[in-house]
Amino acid sequence: MSVDDAPHDPIDHEPVMLREIIQGLDLESGNTVVDATAGRGGHAQAIARAIGRQGTLLLLDVDEINLAFASERVRALADAPRVVVAHSNFSNVADVLRQHSLCADAFLADLGFASNQMSDGARGFSFAADGPLDMRLDQSTGESAHALLNRVTEAELADLIFQLGEDPFSRRIARRIIYIRDLGLLKTTTDLAKAVVSAYGGKARQSRMHPATRTFMALRIAVNKELESLDTLLAVFQQEIAGFSLARAADFKGQDHSIFGAGASQSDSIVRGSALGTPHTWLARNARMAILAFHSLEDRLIKRAFTDWERQGWVTRIGRKPLVASEAECGANPRSRSAKLRTVRIVGI
Repeated sequence: MSVDDAPHDPIDHEPVMLREIIQGLDLESGNTVVDATAGRGGHAQAIARAIGRQGTLLLLDVDEINLAFASERVRALADAPRVVVAHSNFSNVADVLRQHSLCADAFLADLGFASNQMSDGARGFSFAADGPLDMRLDQSTGESAHALLNRVTEAELADLIFQLGEDPFSRRIARRIIYIRDLGLLKTTTDLAKAVVSAYGGKARQSRMHPATRTFMALRIAVNKELESLDTLLAVFQQEIAGFSLARAADFKGQDHSIFGAGASQSDSIVRGSALGTPHTWLARNARMAILAFHSLEDRLIKRAFTDWERQGWVTRIGRKPLVASEAECGANPRSRSAKLRTVRIVGI
């Protein structure tokens, strides 16, 4: 079944750049694929159809509710693949794959948020609905936005808003938030949004976006350690694909086993195999990796990593520039307007 034939999410969330992602991953029947941000299962359903009954689909997400929802949607498909579920951050993907003795042919991470997360006031992600200042994707652990705001100094908050939200009025915003906080009046998303609007003053009317947009984004990134998780993910992949390069060099020189030293045993080779891209690895040769980013801080990290990997001869980038959503998709799904998709193919052994 083609992407055109696949039904879209009838419930509450339209997967962004679905066609481009499926085409870029170049999936085949029987593949093992990781959807590391399962969300509401929109991308996962299309992946499942592409790999079929003989395939395996590993679903990860830090949001337990969405993870359960996505897994049920995939399992309900005719000819559904084997589905493996892990309530985990995508930065742990290597450990999860090893735990289940899986080797991935393709990997997808969609760094955006599901519509139900943004619209649920109880989650605290949006200023559009009044709710507690939570902002945690995984509400079972970690520091909430309210706890963070009650811990930081004015200078620390200003730096956070400037660095993660790129808001030029960060100092003014931080000053106002701390003032409201110290009065005991910072309890909800509405309280926070009003504080930011107040800090903007007359400039709020001149802004094309809501004045609180960048502050909320900065806090969400900080609370969920989004950039740290992405950085860890890229480092984990880099370690593995660099190992592939070592294995290729060893094969070329005819030194498949001597690189372990003259006294290396077969068990030594197995233990060290993953680092050198042997069949014991969690990543298949010629695997593809696609990451969908929604703001410049994320995309900058991805671009830098992919460019460096290609320079090292470890990957081939699929397209020199990131793909963006079509005009038609942007019109139908405003969430897609800021999306940038980058895909690489790992150079096999």
